[in-house]
Amino acid sequence: MAKSNTSKKPISQEEYTTNKVLTVFTVCLMGVLLLMILQRLLDYANTWAVGMAVQKGLLVLGAIGVLWGLYLLVWERTGKRSAARRIICGRNVLIVSVVMVLAMSVIGYYGVQPIKALYVILPVLAVYYLVFHSYAPEFFCIALYSGAAVGLIWVVRRAQVSDSHPNLAFIAAGVMAAIAVIGLIILAAVHGKKGRFTLGGRKVDLSFSRNAYGMLVLTPVLMTVLAVLAAVVPSISLICMGVAAGYLFITAVYYTVKLM
Repeated sequence: MAKSNTSKKPISQEEYTTNKVLTVFTVCLMGVLLLMILQRLLDYANTWAVGMAVQKGLLVLGAIGVLWGLYLLVWERTGKRSAARRIICGRNVLIVSVVMVLAMSVIGYYGVQPIKALYVILPVLAVYYLVFHSYAPEFFCIALYSGAAVGLIWVVRRAQVSDSHPNLAFIAAGVMAAIAVIGLIILAAVHGKKGRFTLGGRKVDLSFSRNAYGMLVLTPVLMTVLAVLAAVVPSISLICMGVAAGYLFITAVYYTVKLM
């Protein structure tokens, strides 16, 4: 009886991208659940020691992951292991491990306060990863500018309410301005090469449309204006944050409709 062909069909690029996005969301969800457990342990005196032991264990685990990621990366760069369409590759392991090390280090130094920020940061990273793979390149850039503006205006608002760091509001607005300037410089360079350039030995074709360049100039300028207005006029800081968030929502709806 002839043997049947059992060779494994190679995974397609679309399937690989879908698996990557699902993996990122799963890892972020697991991270949030782990942070909830850790915060629960650190909130009570009778379990605080256990919480700190868990924090140190996760820190060590993250450090081991960094070493493993570097090991895989060296193997892949020397051609001993292929990273093509692999979820577990040196770069991915290294990114997850570095994030774990940074998160646990901050928690070990500052306590439970950073955990509340991580509840937001991890899902945001997952959403940005989805946007990066599913939407047009210009919307990913727009989302980066708008998200940075919302976060920095929130910092401005907190600085104005607490009065403990009076200059922090203007520093945050300056950071937004710096992000806008750097983004516009990069945009000009990309426009000069018509969206085609080489990054890390790989050819990149962004294929921005003519309207996209206009949006990528308008967005950083608008977000900088909102951040500066929020810093200069404290009474409208929440309005500026709402405008930035509304702008992101409207553009998200527009680019989602374009996908259909």
